[in-house]
Amino acid sequence: MKAAGFIVSVVLLGALSVAGCSTEDDVAQPVTTTARGGSWGSGVPITESPGAGDPTIVPGHSPTVTVVPTTPGPRSTGGGAPSSVPATTAPLPPVATDVVSLVAVDAAGRPSSGFTVTSPTPVGALDCSHMSPSRSATTAGVYQCGASADAANVCWAAPDRATLLCANDPWLRGLRRYTVDPPVADIGATASPEPWALELADGRHCRIRVGGAWGGRSDGLVGAYSCDGNDVVLQPSTARTAIDASTSTWLVEVGPLGSGAPDFPAPAILAVRTAYFAAVR
Repeated sequence: MKAAGFIVSVVLLGALSVAGCSTEDDVAQPVTTTARGGSWGSGVPITESPGAGDPTIVPGHSPTVTVVPTTPGPRSTGGGAPSSVPATTAPLPPVATDVVSLVAVDAAGRPSSGFTVTSPTPVGALDCSHMSPSRSATTAGVYQCGASADAANVCWAAPDRATLLCANDPWLRGLRRYTVDPPVADIGATASPEPWALELADGRHCRIRVGGAWGGRSDGLVGAYSCDGNDVVLQPSTARTAIDASTSTWLVEVGPLGSGAPDFPAPAILAVRTAYFAAVR
């Protein structure tokens, strides 16, 4: 009987020892958020949990995509959740450039589209003996006249053709009234219009160059648009345009000019948020 009791005790102690042993702690698997279809940011964000079956579509999420690696971090010694792994965020794709054609003067010669005539009126007489189509117009009927100092490169004619209303920029929307003698004739459209003004992705406003003497750079780039602050939109001296319009997001090079040909860092490449042209309705 003593031997049998000893055997039972050993069996019971072995069972208790087995029951008390634990396997490795379970490690919570991280959740991965990705995008379905297309490039980063172009699909519908979905949330996938390992072992949860088909992914669940989560509506109303921002297209910014956050990805958490599925490899768990080092095991916590305190028995809690595994250490977090830094998430990576994919940038949003660039936004397409808005292209706007502004009609600042209607067929009756009155300001439109929020434009107003500034004082004094008239500003003076404008020499249009060598007039040309505005290089920033997408239609016929927009004029460029006078000297560089007049900045009369985006002008609309009144019905009598003896008055021109010339715009400064598309933001303040002021019009300068000039008299013209003799009256201007009808004018056609330029073959390859360039934007009258640009709003860059960083909020800066830039207006197309109208002649004049500007500074230089040792890399040979020249100014094409004057911008808020000290920088300008640059282009090679032999280029037809300063704008890379090869994709839906237009790009420009921006940097400073100086006296002579000083050395500057390579220009920054910025997206164009809005490009403004002139037109006649």
